[in-house]
Amino acid sequence: MKRFIYSILFLTFILVWAFPQQTRSSSDVSDSEFQSVLNAVSNEDWDSAVALSSKFMKRMKSTDDRLPRLRYICLYSAAGKVSEGRMEFDEFHELAKEFIGKYFVLPYRPITAECKGALNFICQSRGSNNRLMVGAANKSGTSIFAFEYVELKDAFDFASHENEQASIAGTVQAINPNPNKSRAIVMRLYISDAVIRLKESPQRSKVSAN
Repeated sequence: MKRFIYSILFLTFILVWAFPQQTRSSSDVSDSEFQSVLNAVSNEDWDSAVALSSKFMKRMKSTDDRLPRLRYICLYSAAGKVSEGRMEFDEFHELAKEFIGKYFVLPYRPITAECKGALNFICQSRGSNNRLMVGAANKSGTSIFAFEYVELKDAFDFASHENEQASIAGTVQAINPNPNKSRAIVMRLYISDAVIRLKESPQRSKVSAN
């Protein structure tokens, strides 16, 4: 039941990402424009999410801290289009190639020690404390957009952070679309040299302040 609830709530991850609130210049992407991307992916409007993210990536400065998040949104949403038959694998492959070697920031997801059946969770790869895996799916869990394999820079104590929310940041090493072109599982995503960022909780903030 817990995993089902987290799966239903997954697409709200975009809305809880923390973004700087400073005013953006007219030549950049405004906060309201960026919010339109977040709304599109949260609503599983993959066409709009891909179109807007692709458009805004071209306008963003390379130093914009939202850019690594936008890259992931674009790839994830494109996989959503593939899963619904709205994009062919060849087109997806061409889009995905542009992200090789790029820095990504993934959404916040809960940590679990058990990978089996855990969609939209961060789970520890068996026998390793610096490797993890995510089964990234749609809200209903009926389509797996990606198996995301991550190698961390440093070891991480997964057991001590069970059920906490975390985001992953790292460099994309490979994106492998499903060679069988099955829309049930769209791709495998490989990220290395990564760090895991725990979401600040009120309890942790209180402890840190003391």
